[in-house]
Amino acid sequence: MTVKFIDPPFMKFGLSILMKKGKKSDKIKNMLDLAGQHEIKYGVVGGGSTASFFSDRDRRDEYHHMWTTMESQRDVSFLDVEDGVKKVRESTDSHPFAFIGEKYMLEYHASREPCELMAVDGDVEAYNGEYHLAVTKNLNDATTNQLVTALQHLNDTGRLDELYKKWWKENAQCSRAPSSALITSGMAMLVPLIVAILFRVSGE
Repeated sequence: MTVKFIDPPFMKFGLSILMKKGKKSDKIKNMLDLAGQHEIKYGVVGGGSTASFFSDRDRRDEYHHMWTTMESQRDVSFLDVEDGVKKVRESTDSHPFAFIGEKYMLEYHASREPCELMAVDGDVEAYNGEYHLAVTKNLNDATTNQLVTALQHLNDTGRLDELYKKWWKENAQCSRAPSSALITSGMAMLVPLIVAILFRVSGE
């Protein structure tokens, strides 16, 4: 099915680094710290938007160097989310591993018991991720415009921030770790909630 994406986005996000708590991970405060060391191996989702970001030759040298490093250890660098998180959980201070990905996804996993993981903000200004609602491409203009107006209303009134706090921060299993407590990714719960609210606001 062919789809189109609706503006404005209902959430924006940056990159984070998922690591196991330990002496070596404590030294990593942002993405450039990870790029400047050689002890902690790291990886991303293969073929995803994060991989595309690092593979872009127009990025600053440190990020492109990280891509080169990941390509040299391809067997551990290009994973799906489940394997990436598992690899972080199984890592040790003597064999550390970090998983790079979308902020909210990694914050979710850092909030799961047994609470041995941490999500560090990558502080990557050049990365601007956005979540958009997708609708069928043949959706009529009137309904599309209603959804756009409703999304803008949710942004302007702060309702989206309230949903984020409810499903990420208030239901975390670990203290001070924003997340959803109910599902594999908090985003999977937030999206239908937003859709339901959108249709209430738009009158559908």
